[in-house]
Amino acid sequence: MAAPLANVGIISIGEMGLGIAKLLIANNYHVLTNLSGRSGSTKSRAESASIADTQTDTALVEQSDYILSIVPPRDSHATAERITTAFKSAKRASQHPLYFLDLNAIAPSTATASANTFPKEIRFVDGGIIGGPPKEDAGSEPADTEQASKWTKPSICLSGPYKLSEAPVEGKNLAELLNTRHVSDEIGSASGLKCCFASMTKGFTALAIQSFTTASKLGVLDQLQDYVGTHNPRALAQAERGLTSMPPKSGRWVAEMQEIGKTFKEDGGWTEGGVFEQIAEVYEFIAKETPLGEEQSGKRNRGNTVYDVVAAVEEGRGRQ
Repeated sequence: MAAPLANVGIISIGEMGLGIAKLLIANNYHVLTNLSGRSGSTKSRAESASIADTQTDTALVEQSDYILSIVPPRDSHATAERITTAFKSAKRASQHPLYFLDLNAIAPSTATASANTFPKEIRFVDGGIIGGPPKEDAGSEPADTEQASKWTKPSICLSGPYKLSEAPVEGKNLAELLNTRHVSDEIGSASGLKCCFASMTKGFTALAIQSFTTASKLGVLDQLQDYVGTHNPRALAQAERGLTSMPPKSGRWVAEMQEIGKTFKEDGGWTEGGVFEQIAEVYEFIAKETPLGEEQSGKRNRGNTVYDVVAAVEEGRGRQ
């Protein structure tokens, strides 16, 4: 077997992290993570994908050429601080700088604060993931020279003074494999772009939650779907897809909506708090007060149809 192209550490192995790890491994990258203190399900996901466990952040820093941070927005800055702490005691064998890609759904100011925690020896790259996790196309053949083309992949926007494509350890290959685009030399631009995009997708889903549940209370949900399907079929498809895919992610989206609100205030000049503070409350209600908040990706029991999402929300209302 050929030597790995590069060592890529991933924090953490959730749905997106797992998808990216599988894509990298399929294309001859060595993927590592620190599973210390992680849940049994996370450890099982990592083991099933042959992701190496370094057991400590220090070992992760020592062995990685790149570290991808893919964590809930509320944990993004703490993750940057963890790696900074680990770097201080690490004894890296590589003569090349460590690249840290912050791929979390955060406001530009949050990305800048994280960047400022790192010493100059670490190359900070601001980023945002737009789309779902990488998946291998059904019916693809065994690995060959066109392996990368047999995956559906999200788009990853990047920004900052350090371009991934120019990184010394297979940077150009990695940038292409991950379907990245360098959008600006300013840290925060990629995070801001991600927030602006997510506001129109996850924001729309929150509106659909309120619209469909209110229509149900009024006894006109079927009629609402009929009218939207007639006059705006794409919106109906987006609403239904958003409602049924949202439950396992609702808790994670609370902080993301707050980061979007922060972006719109600080970078867009809009009123403090604003609509996305209210949208964050919608997802917080879903996550904490309804059965939908107990759902996990790959282990779905509730919310697989629009009607069950509406029913679960009503159950949550009954708890209050």
